[in-house]
Amino acid sequence: MGARRARSRVPPGEATLQDTDGLTAAMIEAAPVGLFALDERGSVLVWNPVAAELTGLSADRVLGRNGFGASQAGGATVDAAAAAAALADLRAGRRAEGRFPAAVPSGRVLWFRAVPRPGPGPAFVGVLRDLSESRVGDEAFALLDALWETAPVGLAYFDTDLRFRRANGHIAAIDGGTVEERLGLTPAEAHGETGARVAALLREVLTDGRPRRGTRVRGRLWHGSGRDQSWTMDAYPVRDEAGTIIGVGLVVVDLTEAENTRDELAAVAAERQRLLVRYQSLVEATSAAVWIRAADGSAAEDSPSMRAITGQTAEEYLGWGFLDAIHPDDRASKRAAWLDAVDTGRGFAHTARLRSAHGGWKWHRARAVAVRDETGRVVEWVGTESDIDAGVRARQRLEVLARATQAVNAAHDSEAELTALAETVVPEFADLCRVYLVDTTPGTGGGVTGARSVTRTAPGFEPPPPAVERFVFGPAHPVARAVRGRTAVLDSGPQPPREEWAGTVEMWDWDHRAGMHSALAAPVVSAGEVVAAVMFLACGERPAYTDDDRALVVELAARVSAAVEHTRTVQRTREVSLALQTAMLTEPPRSADIGIGGLEVQARYLPAAAELQVGGDWYDAFRLPGGDLALAVGDVCGHDLTAAATMGQMRSMLRALAYDTERDPSDVLDRLDRVASRLGVTRFTTLVYGRVLWAGGGPAFRWSNAGHPTPVLVGADGVARLLDDPVDVVLGIDGGLGRHDHEVALPPGSTLLLYTDGLFERRRDPDDTATGDLIRLVESVAGLPLDRFCDALVRNTAADTGDDIVVLAVRAGSPDGADQSSSPSA
Repeated sequence: MGARRARSRVPPGEATLQDTDGLTAAMIEAAPVGLFALDERGSVLVWNPVAAELTGLSADRVLGRNGFGASQAGGATVDAAAAAAALADLRAGRRAEGRFPAAVPSGRVLWFRAVPRPGPGPAFVGVLRDLSESRVGDEAFALLDALWETAPVGLAYFDTDLRFRRANGHIAAIDGGTVEERLGLTPAEAHGETGARVAALLREVLTDGRPRRGTRVRGRLWHGSGRDQSWTMDAYPVRDEAGTIIGVGLVVVDLTEAENTRDELAAVAAERQRLLVRYQSLVEATSAAVWIRAADGSAAEDSPSMRAITGQTAEEYLGWGFLDAIHPDDRASKRAAWLDAVDTGRGFAHTARLRSAHGGWKWHRARAVAVRDETGRVVEWVGTESDIDAGVRARQRLEVLARATQAVNAAHDSEAELTALAETVVPEFADLCRVYLVDTTPGTGGGVTGARSVTRTAPGFEPPPPAVERFVFGPAHPVARAVRGRTAVLDSGPQPPREEWAGTVEMWDWDHRAGMHSALAAPVVSAGEVVAAVMFLACGERPAYTDDDRALVVELAARVSAAVEHTRTVQRTREVSLALQTAMLTEPPRSADIGIGGLEVQARYLPAAAELQVGGDWYDAFRLPGGDLALAVGDVCGHDLTAAATMGQMRSMLRALAYDTERDPSDVLDRLDRVASRLGVTRFTTLVYGRVLWAGGGPAFRWSNAGHPTPVLVGADGVARLLDDPVDVVLGIDGGLGRHDHEVALPPGSTLLLYTDGLFERRRDPDDTATGDLIRLVESVAGLPLDRFCDALVRNTAADTGDDIVVLAVRAGSPDGADQSSSPSA
């Protein structure tokens, strides 16, 4: 869709853009940025294709409508107050810019800049851009360059000494000579007496900063040897970002051929004047620090706007001196990228840090395009530098926050969490990070006391003073203020004198040598008390901390506080659970206390390690009234205090039921299942329970299995096998399914092993090799004494789930003549 213009809704006799020539219309249509024009009432006269694409509003929907004076415009919801304010500024002759005052169908956040224009036709013209579109600067700059070279008017730029710095080909066609011949000359040197009158016009603009429009000049140019001509000239000041006038722009319209017909003259002037105003509007709408470089890439011309950024003098900037203003870490890459562009003639874009005239470094994005002559040869480069420091630093802060959050959450104790924070922020965010463990009892006079914990220093800085066992900070110290106020503190003022320093004098000396210029401190809170404080220092050439950095520190402190609080809660829960489990997991009976002679019992319990969890695994071994040895290993679902409490209840009920009956293990488990389910004690518990009894002239193991890992029997020859008899349903699921008993003899020298799944299970075991690996491990240590046998199993397990581990082992008397009773002991 081409650039559309309103005509039917414009009152009769009022000029529109319909009358622009074909070149102007084509330029509007091909412009890579959104262009629009309004009349005095705010109605839309021009709406080019990019404007339609950015907003989602076609030209047919907006042309002729009051875009800045209605609550609805072509399908967009207009912010009437903001639109009215912008229109009022334009009517008052002021530039209007900012966020586009309408919610458009495309959903994009748009930015506009509009300026008033004199004469017939549109009253205001403007540019529309997508804030998220990084290519806008490149396209707008290319558009300016194209307008300069193809404009049907003469364009020239003079510095403050009124010397030609740039001119387009059309001005040479008007005035005579070539562009290169007039560069560096004053108007008088190039054009004699007529040039002196032009210089006087330009000097007026430099003096009062006001544009001069429509000045008629008649005479002979090019050293006075040209033909007699008539022109209209418009001169306007060119300013840098600080508003300082750095030169004068001149627009020349040749009226000689139209001198005989005043109507024709007015039409030509109006047409070309509209192009001029659009050109000026685009210059203002895409303003940035502009520089011109020679074809070889060196700075042959001064750039006051660039020097305003870097603080260089003209002598320091010219030649290749502009590279000296680039940060040392970025200089090599920018030089290589720039020389590659110069060598190939391709467009140039690079991001680097530039020295600030006010100290420190700021991120800037540079872009440049080659200017070519009619043969395609590069004659110079025109480029811009845009300050993107705020955006880069915002992204860096978000990255630091994300990395710190991940590192802190991965730690398992409070000190590790604070260490992770310090290691994450240095050197990306701070040159030094120090964590202090703070006394919860307030110090006297607003001071803070405690113990220094963690210090991290960026590479290139000498180590700070060694940590002392105790610290005392005066009330003015940032850490003391942060702890006292329970909020982050930004201290960007000058360092106080040594005698007034609120910390140690050794740290004052280090800060002074390192060039510390700003500090941030934040409290770490747990259970409503400040338990630690974190201090960040910025030194040397690192940009000073700002309120945005303080906001980051507030978020960092909040995440660390939450992590410390969680860790402390988990630790307290784990301590209680471990105490509960330890109290209930008693030592197995000694051989002399077992009713069957020649048996040895050993047990091992290792609590869960992952995330400081405590599980519901347990074991029990005790003598029954008839002399049999009761054995049990169980696992309650869960890894918390509730699971530990449930384990205690299940263990106690099992003991009571087993001790009260001489019935088979299956009957004991069936009764336990019914009681626990009806009392709501458990919904999912695995358990293997059995008795070692005397049968057939020797000890035997009779057991019932409620969904638990299969017991292992190791023969006297060291060969292990699974007692893989059928396994019944777990406890707490369905008590009516019935349970079964199994029995196996325990020959002399054999070892019976009961265990939980924490001994052998792995997170990834696609080939189901974990059980086989357990059998091989058991066989490899089967010859060890029973206590070392159990230790070796726990120590050498290949399990990686971090679950509880329980091992309960019973060894029958060895076959080498050790004392074996022929019947159960009394």
